[in-house]
Amino acid sequence: MKSLVENLLVINHPVLQHNLTVLRNKNTSSELFRNAARRIAQILLINATDNIPLETVNIETPLVQSKANIIDTKAEVIIAPILRAGLAFSGVASDILPTARVHHVGLYRDETTLKPVSYYNNLPDELNNPDRTFVYLLDPMLATGGSAVAAIKLFTDLNIPQGNIRFICLISAPEGIKKLQSVFSEVKIITACVDEKLNNIGYILPGLGDAGDRTFNTVY
Repeated sequence: MKSLVENLLVINHPVLQHNLTVLRNKNTSSELFRNAARRIAQILLINATDNIPLETVNIETPLVQSKANIIDTKAEVIIAPILRAGLAFSGVASDILPTARVHHVGLYRDETTLKPVSYYNNLPDELNNPDRTFVYLLDPMLATGGSAVAAIKLFTDLNIPQGNIRFICLISAPEGIKKLQSVFSEVKIITACVDEKLNNIGYILPGLGDAGDRTFNTVY
């Protein structure tokens, strides 16, 4: 069902692979693109959140008293979509983790330098308990890795351990994986596919085009 190599988890699920093909097809409408992305995001997020700690509580079922597990109430869970394309994931993530905080990270890639440019984030200046904070960064694509590294640094600067941070993407390029892991070796990447390579302008091949434009129907 899935393969794990170091801190790269590639999910190989039939439903996911079917919907990934829908995303890649240039004739897919924005509506169908969004729906397929949500289905994939759900599978990726279920796998990505297996590191959230649990605590045991006493409950009463309709029949007996029992012990059961809930998400640790002392843990802080953060969903962090990278704008704007990461918004395609955030609704699904909030459904799965309804008590999580959502902190948006605004980054775009300069098309000339291919370097990330930061324009927004609503993170606090400090966290009460960074060691008990778990972050799920959401971005449809891991291409050059520049934006991913810049986004992760926002959280490591808050003293959150790398091992508590996970980067979730629809597709990834070998170059981006290498870049991210060279800087943040303990951050786990969860993806639906590792594609072949980047082209000369930093787009993933075979890829799926511009995920933001296709999600929000701004392809011209």
